[in-house]
Amino acid sequence: MKKEDNTSLWTDSTSSMNPALAKDVKVDVVVIGAGYTGLSAAYHIKRHFPDKDVIVLEAEYAGYGASGRNGGMCLNQPSSDYMSMAHPKSHKLTYDATAQSIREISEMMRAHGSGDDIRTCGSLLVNCDENGVEKSKEYATKAASLGIPIEYWDRTRVAEELGTTVYAGGLYDPNAAEVNPMKLVHALKKSAENVGAAVYENCPVLQVKEGAPVKLRVSGANGKPLTVAAEAVVLGANGYVTKLGFFRNRVIVAHTEMAATKTLGDDAISELGWTGRIPYHDDRIYLYYLGTTEDNRITIGGGNAEYYFNDGLAYRKNLNRRKLALKNELTRIYPSMKDIEFEYLWTGVITLSLDGAQSVGVIGDEGNLFYGIGYAGHGVTLSYLFGKVIADIFAGRDDEWKEMPFYKRRLPSYLPPEPMKYAAVKSYMSYLRFRDVAKRR
Repeated sequence: MKKEDNTSLWTDSTSSMNPALAKDVKVDVVVIGAGYTGLSAAYHIKRHFPDKDVIVLEAEYAGYGASGRNGGMCLNQPSSDYMSMAHPKSHKLTYDATAQSIREISEMMRAHGSGDDIRTCGSLLVNCDENGVEKSKEYATKAASLGIPIEYWDRTRVAEELGTTVYAGGLYDPNAAEVNPMKLVHALKKSAENVGAAVYENCPVLQVKEGAPVKLRVSGANGKPLTVAAEAVVLGANGYVTKLGFFRNRVIVAHTEMAATKTLGDDAISELGWTGRIPYHDDRIYLYYLGTTEDNRITIGGGNAEYYFNDGLAYRKNLNRRKLALKNELTRIYPSMKDIEFEYLWTGVITLSLDGAQSVGVIGDEGNLFYGIGYAGHGVTLSYLFGKVIADIFAGRDDEWKEMPFYKRRLPSYLPPEPMKYAAVKSYMSYLRFRDVAKRR
């Protein structure tokens, strides 16, 4: 089951750790994982059902996984529908739902004293070449016809906003935001606890046995073996859930890397020409994304993804090699940063489906295992939303979600067992890298 041994920039914002579960219990709902999905689901289920017993079991500490290791970009739309439009009606629905989620996240953070840790500053998808420009122009026209406020910015406008001339154009979404990821975890944890959910940390779930009730084998306080029974379980552990036997042939568990500079001078970022500090990412498959922090750091991540045998959770590559790649990309964009060193370098786990789509719904012979999975880099906003959808499905109040492309979507199941899965995934990743070659020049 183990895991990341590196420390993200956001770890210093971790809230105080709750004690582990100390005894066997029987409850109405168990949530596995105290990240965005799990905490959002616990919060929203308790709001629907104040009298139900809802507990959250976290193997490490709240936000240990991807929720405390991401780049903090609150983007609209699922990644599979991002800045592209296969079905206009559902596209507008998902945009509105994610934009509303960002507003709710902002309100929640303000309520818990973290309002300064989220900026509704918009975000940019930048084009690496003219092919991307044509696609962006086409999308902006279609989006405007639906009332989606996406703006196409040409090369000059992008350069004026970001202080770099390496991009050919871009799409600006004014409703996106940038957040301190761990402060969002803290706000969600407090919100869930305030409505009556109990959060237990350092309390890994070792086994889930389906049935009515579901029975879980848990390592509790001081490693004491415990049994937890529940009428329903929320699988909120994302990339870690395959180790419990779920979605193993439906998702790819991938590692990505991220870095943060040391704290820069008060005016250093604006002197780059990045005056509005709009977070942005490019349009490659293995995309790079950049943002800034309240204490004047630049963060950069992406450009790579690693898969390890049997959905391995331990990062095995030499991080210094990725550090060099991230530094080279930062210097390519901002040549004056060539002498700046990274103070933090870390990794995180994401899940990807083969068709790039996300899914939220319910599985199991008893229809009592709820899940959200496959965020593919759009998890900050979408996992909060999926927690809300899970609660509505659990409550039987899910009509408003039924036209969404992610609602109970069946993910492709043609990933073979190991060792064939390893060979297939590595080959597929090599093919995607090949497709990116032209854009990297």
